[in-house]
Amino acid sequence: MASGKLIVVTGPAAVGKSTVTKALQKELTRSGELWLAIELDVFARSLPRPWIAWGDYRGRNAAQGFVYARRSDGSLELELGSDGRRVLSAFHRSVAAVVTSGVGVICESIVYDDADWRDWSDALRDVPACWVRLTAPLTVLDEREQGRAAIGQGLGRGMAARPAVGEYEVEADTASEAVEAIVARIVESVRSR
Repeated sequence: MASGKLIVVTGPAAVGKSTVTKALQKELTRSGELWLAIELDVFARSLPRPWIAWGDYRGRNAAQGFVYARRSDGSLELELGSDGRRVLSAFHRSVAAVVTSGVGVICESIVYDDADWRDWSDALRDVPACWVRLTAPLTVLDEREQGRAAIGQGLGRGMAARPAVGEYEVEADTASEAVEAIVARIVESVRSR
């Protein structure tokens, strides 16, 4: 069985990953080729409530899971515990398994740090991937988050403050480049492989 293809779309919250992913899926499937859109949020939302700290709620196992901590500048920082890292690792390997089964995947994710990038690299050792990094100015991320629940505001700012890690075939500023143009560049990169 031939392996599928993988495109990983990364960037901070509110940068437009979902918008680009949906437009990319629409474009790639025009010819009848199957591409699944898989997002990290499916795994993150599956984490049991006691493994999460969010706002005023602090689960009894939150230090091992996902802790969303509000900073003095209003940003929201995600801190990962050992179980949170295991969830990310499971996600990475799940994506790799879908691709090696022969299905194309557009993966919407975030690369948190060097350890996360190393784990992605290990999971995708035999899976070629087109890596896409989306960015936008902080003012744009803040504006886009205005329509979200108050607790989530600042997540884009917090994620954008993290140092960029990894190697990317396509990088785009979603505030200055149209979605269609970004999608065209990604498709060109994937088809030129």
